[in-house]
Amino acid sequence: MNPQETNGAGKFPVAKVLGIILLLATAGAMAPMAVRLVEFRAGHSITDDAFIEARMVHVGSDGVSGRIIRVETDEGMVAKKGQVLFEIDADHYRDQVALAEAKARVSEDERRRQEIALEKLRVDVPLGVSEANRSLEMARISEAKMEKVLKLTADEVAGTLSESDALVGVAEANHVLARQEHERFTTLLKENATTLRRTQETARTNDSTKAELRLAEAKRQKAAAARSQVEVAAHDLEIARVATAKARLGVDIAENRNRGILEAQQALRIAGDAVDEAKALLNLARRNLENTKVLAPVSGIVVRRAKSTGDHATAGVPVITMYDPDGMYVTANLEETRLAGVAPGNPAAVRVDALGRELPARVLWINRSTGAEFSLLTRNVVSGEFSKVVQRVPVRLVFEPGQDLSELRAGYSVRVTIRHGPGDAAWASKALEQSRRLDSRFDEPRGNGAP
Repeated sequence: MNPQETNGAGKFPVAKVLGIILLLATAGAMAPMAVRLVEFRAGHSITDDAFIEARMVHVGSDGVSGRIIRVETDEGMVAKKGQVLFEIDADHYRDQVALAEAKARVSEDERRRQEIALEKLRVDVPLGVSEANRSLEMARISEAKMEKVLKLTADEVAGTLSESDALVGVAEANHVLARQEHERFTTLLKENATTLRRTQETARTNDSTKAELRLAEAKRQKAAAARSQVEVAAHDLEIARVATAKARLGVDIAENRNRGILEAQQALRIAGDAVDEAKALLNLARRNLENTKVLAPVSGIVVRRAKSTGDHATAGVPVITMYDPDGMYVTANLEETRLAGVAPGNPAAVRVDALGRELPARVLWINRSTGAEFSLLTRNVVSGEFSKVVQRVPVRLVFEPGQDLSELRAGYSVRVTIRHGPGDAAWASKALEQSRRLDSRFDEPRGNGAP
């Protein structure tokens, strides 16, 4: 046997033993680290599918369109709340304000005119009704008086006629008797059977009765003529009745003018509505004029400017995009298999690749749907070709307060490590309320400065 082969065969077991010992030593040294790594991975959820995000505010003109005449900010600049970002040509909107002011004045004058007309009606209508009632009362009194005059006149004329007829009858009878007596004595005088004096006396009596008859007939004619007075009185009564009817109609008309008050009140309400409408249009015109100067709704950083001076700005179309650094957060898309143990309030570590350091954070909420629900291409497994893919659920985290986040940028990629635990519901509730306040700061009055 070769001595070298013998020596080699003797050394082989020693090297193998040394290798095994080295391997066991390395395994023993690595065992605690492996145990800690397993325990760490079992107690944490880790993902690289995470990004820093911010509430982007897309600022455009509110209700106004026109040519941009001035831009006061640019990308990368910090804008304070209430600061002018850009301005739209306001000539057209100034004209609208002037027109709205003129319409408001006209509508206010019309409303005042309706008020004066209503006040006048409220005074004139009661006076007119009172005057009409007085006229009706006077007409009724005149009518009653005319009725009495007609009755008295008719009675008087009837009595006069009766009396004159009686007088004519008596006068006719006396005249006939006197004529017969005169004729008889005239005959006797011719026969010398009586004296001339007696004959003359009968002649005088005959003439007297004839005169009395004529007088009685004249009185009867006068009484007959008095019948026209009855007709006149009847005509006056008819006139009085017409006047009464007219006065009654006047009362109805005067009382009907109360409806005119209602119409005037309605007209005044319409005029008031017109004033309110004119004021609303004026306020709208003034607001549009104010909105030609587009202000920053919050303090933040301008990250995009879509248009420049001279471009046309359309109402509602964003021109400036900015975000509030205080509202930055992290969205981690966590596998659905790693959600166990993740709860709102759990602490987390956010490693920012661009900065090379970790920032402490906490879980704010876990989305109720996966990211696939919002994919442009929806899943369709009707054909039967299906491969199970682990879905990812968006989890929002917020940074712990008191940190310097000035170097962070929206869109940075980060690595998120979330510690498992029961969570902190009280902290999560307060953090959500604070997040809502941050998200609604643009509702605060302008000019408050930075939040």
